[in-house]
Amino acid sequence: MPFLTPPIRYYQRRMTTQDGLNASSLPHFINSLSGASPFLGDTKQETLANVSAVNYEFEEEYFSNTSALAKDFIRRLLVKDPKKRMTIQDSLQHPWIKPKDTQQALSRKASAVNMEKFKKFAARKKWKQSVRLISLCQRLSRSFLSRSNMSVARSDDTLDEEDSFVMKAIVHAINDDNVPGLQHLLGSLSSYDVNQPNKHGTPPLLIAAGCGNIQILQLLIKRGSRIDVQDKGGSNAIYWASRHGHVDTLKFLHENKCPLDVKDKSGETALHVAARYGHADVVQLLCSFGSNPNFQDKEEETPLHCAAWHGYYSVAKALCETGCNVNIKNREGETPLLTASARGYHDIVECLAEHGADLNACDKDGHIALHLAVRRCQMEVIHTLISQGCSVDFQDRHGNTPLHVACKDGNVPIVVALCEAGCNLDLSNKYGRTPLHLAANNGILDVVRYLCLTGANVEALTSDGKTAEDLAKSEQHEHVAGLLTRLRKDTHRGLFIQQLRPTQNLQPRIKLKLFGHSGSGKTTLVESLKCGLLRSFFRRRRPRLSSTNSTRFPPSPLASKPTVSVSINNLYPGCENVSVRSRSMMFEPGLTKGMLEVFGAPAHHPHCSADDQSTKAIDIQNAYLNGVGDFSVWEFSGNPVYFCCYDYFAANDPTSIHAIVFSLEEPYEIQLNQVIFWLSFLKSLVPVEEPIAFGGKLKNPLRVVLVATHADIMNVPRPAGGEFGYDKDTSLLKEIRNRFGNDLHISNKLFVLDAGASGSKDMKVLRNHLQEIRSQIVSVCPPMTHLCEKIISTLPSWRKLNGPNQLMSLQQFVYDVQDQLNPLASEADLRHIAQQLHSVGETVYRSVFRDPEEVVVSRTEQ
Repeated sequence: MPFLTPPIRYYQRRMTTQDGLNASSLPHFINSLSGASPFLGDTKQETLANVSAVNYEFEEEYFSNTSALAKDFIRRLLVKDPKKRMTIQDSLQHPWIKPKDTQQALSRKASAVNMEKFKKFAARKKWKQSVRLISLCQRLSRSFLSRSNMSVARSDDTLDEEDSFVMKAIVHAINDDNVPGLQHLLGSLSSYDVNQPNKHGTPPLLIAAGCGNIQILQLLIKRGSRIDVQDKGGSNAIYWASRHGHVDTLKFLHENKCPLDVKDKSGETALHVAARYGHADVVQLLCSFGSNPNFQDKEEETPLHCAAWHGYYSVAKALCETGCNVNIKNREGETPLLTASARGYHDIVECLAEHGADLNACDKDGHIALHLAVRRCQMEVIHTLISQGCSVDFQDRHGNTPLHVACKDGNVPIVVALCEAGCNLDLSNKYGRTPLHLAANNGILDVVRYLCLTGANVEALTSDGKTAEDLAKSEQHEHVAGLLTRLRKDTHRGLFIQQLRPTQNLQPRIKLKLFGHSGSGKTTLVESLKCGLLRSFFRRRRPRLSSTNSTRFPPSPLASKPTVSVSINNLYPGCENVSVRSRSMMFEPGLTKGMLEVFGAPAHHPHCSADDQSTKAIDIQNAYLNGVGDFSVWEFSGNPVYFCCYDYFAANDPTSIHAIVFSLEEPYEIQLNQVIFWLSFLKSLVPVEEPIAFGGKLKNPLRVVLVATHADIMNVPRPAGGEFGYDKDTSLLKEIRNRFGNDLHISNKLFVLDAGASGSKDMKVLRNHLQEIRSQIVSVCPPMTHLCEKIISTLPSWRKLNGPNQLMSLQQFVYDVQDQLNPLASEADLRHIAQQLHSVGETVYRSVFRDPEEVVVSRTEQ
């Protein structure tokens, strides 16, 4: 209190030109000069009055060593009128701060600031307080001895001070649950009125009820506390106990006949405050006592309004189960349902609806709960209200339905939910505007597109005869106006809508990805799977060279002929010295078989030990595998120079079959290491998604088939007309499944075969297995749409138009489709179609370099 300045005491605003009195350090500065405050009075009230009146005195006891210059400096600062007060600039020029002569400087030095005096002042202050407290206790003790008429000569101020001291002791004892101490204190105060309130207007009984100590309540009641005593706000003991959630205390008070439904000055009862603080057990108890749950406060709100506002479901449920009126309106015309809907508490909305709340009750503006939920974007509440049967076409006083509100705000998910609930798309408000008019006027293209797709009338007129297209043009929303122009004819719109509807056609093909080191026989295996009966007969007659010879004795790099594909140096001039990682996203069109080459293999690379016929980068072809079905076959080269880019094109694709091919010519340890290498690569492509099953098993693991080739060369035993019998297949499968069984869906059988024998029994078993997996995958893939089929037929022309660079962002892909094929296709529709195109092998759809923006890479023309 002594450290307040008059401007702070009177809440005066600070001057643009700051003055010294507004400085927060001034009071501390004065005390540091003398160890005392010139405003200090005998009581806090007197000190505050001195500060307010700028009434101060330099007592000789404390300011005897303070120089005249310092006192003059203080007097010039302690001026109530800011205009007459010394400014900071004047303060800095004052002789006490900046002496003008030698005498002033010596005077200032002789009266230097002494922090020891400040410490002594604080110690003296504490000592005075202690002496004052002891004196009060002595006077209080003397007053206890004279019990006749309490006629001890004292002033009113002293009485107040003594009462305040006793009250503090009582309150401290109650807060500390000090029953013996309080009992001893009250035993010494036989004539003390325990019903008198403290300085905040709260009697001890209410404080004890808030603390919840029944023993203290019993003691206070025994000493004369009235059970119905109230604080200055009109609250009683049950109100206080309810606010703090003391159930046992409430039972005690009720047994002692404490009034139940007393209203405070704001009109609230104990049930209101229990609901507002979320004490469901207290609410249940009060209702069992017979408390009225329908009482309204001055805002005409019931306890159910309080629970709905704060989102206490258990409280709302307890009130509903007691049979309260769930449709009472407050001063704003809101029922608890409207309150809960606006605040987004869908569980309370559902509870109120189940207990008979009027779903179409409206407030003063004619808004029902659905209006408020839509305006606040409370999606869960919207679904709850719709499922409970709320009217989706209710119009407020301006004639706006919830769909009008959603279209004006541009919230597409809410528009979709309302349209799926069967709302009227063409209902006009009082100004003749439909939801489409509002969306077009505000330039919300996605909402306009969805309304047109759902069947909104694009030719509807407003009260002044304007269409949605006219409104869009007047507001210069050209993208919206262009869309509406293309949809004028119903035949065109019907065709666009039909393109987006799913057909009965299943996905035509899926991807078969083959991984394996060089020389493992991937290309031979693909050609064998493609062979029919007649072709396999001639293929069986054709002599095959041992892969061992071609691997161990490759042709000289100097004698090798250039491949058919254009080299990266010719396609991308200046990239000859670019590192492998920096060129990992480049690719060139294959001129013969649809080769997706990330970059040309270096002519003299030490890893290029395979012959000239080995696969370069990724070989992609659409092929019919005899007896299996249509596939987009992606053969990944075994040359290590290409490995750095495979994660961009292999991608996480659970709709593909991944074949790991390895050669039996290698030692068992190398076979195992090669399989582990490729399976680890596939595992790295799969992101962790919830939910994760027991043991860390993923929700959508990749399908993997293990194929061992060159069984004929290694003379693997095979019975007549039977299958090859590899003696280590069980141990290899066990090792692989132990490592990757929870991360990948690995087939239970290891397929050991001769990759060149297309008609062998081993090949037939593999075909049957691939056909089974393909059927399982296609059955869960969504059916094709006419738009997806249209895009597939259009892709060749786009590839020719765009040249070798087939990379585009998803946004560009969406724009191209909407601009050239179907303006009603939304981004969500085209995102789904991009996934489907990725699944059938027409594009690669994924993010690049961990960028959140998706990218569509169209593979090159076959």
